[in-house]
Amino acid sequence: MTPSRTNCIIIEDELPASILLEMHIAKFDFLDLKGKFMSVNNALHTLKTQKIDLVFLDINLPGKSGIEFAKSLPKDIGIIFTTANPEHALEGFELDAVDYLLKPISLERFSKAIHKYSKIQKTSQETEQLNQAEASRSFVFVKCERKMLKLYLDEIDYFESQGNYLLIYTETGCYKTYQSITEMEEKLPEGLFGRIHRSFLVTIKKVTQFNSRTVTIQNKNLPIGRLYATSTAHLLQSILKDK
Repeated sequence: MTPSRTNCIIIEDELPASILLEMHIAKFDFLDLKGKFMSVNNALHTLKTQKIDLVFLDINLPGKSGIEFAKSLPKDIGIIFTTANPEHALEGFELDAVDYLLKPISLERFSKAIHKYSKIQKTSQETEQLNQAEASRSFVFVKCERKMLKLYLDEIDYFESQGNYLLIYTETGCYKTYQSITEMEEKLPEGLFGRIHRSFLVTIKKVTQFNSRTVTIQNKNLPIGRLYATSTAHLLQSILKDK
């Protein structure tokens, strides 16, 4: 997986160290250096006007120190501290810095820091994508064993009416709720479920095979009711069209 473009800046008051960092950055195609600065004050304009993802930040700077400045940065900006003093390492890591580089910085050590940053970014992006996917999934709440249970619609196989309660069969188990199948049908979005019997409501996409009398879901043959034969036939035809 190729890393996405990463906008970075250097805040370093020692010219040799700044030049060395720039040379290391140039060896990574996805790192886009947006500026070099001698102090945090000089870097403020760039941070306010451009999207900066990563800061190479010297701890010992004139005016405000790198540690103080790091505390004011947004949490989504990665920080790689640089310093000639190893005693500052602990304080740097307490700020959730990506890494801590001791001067003079070798290319090998710099590469490890960048690899670490890339792994953190990949994990963060994957987590965000999962959260977005989770948020977009449709669901229904049902009262089950005195609790309101959240069931995702894409995990439901079918509903079965049993007297005054309803059984909900899902990919992970079966749940019992006291409501009618008609009440449940009214709560569900159109097009995803189909009534095939007075006692059965099925998830259309979960049907694996069918004939004139039954539909099969998860190796379970469910009967087609006489009163639902015509509507079920249309439903099954829609399945064939999607294949």
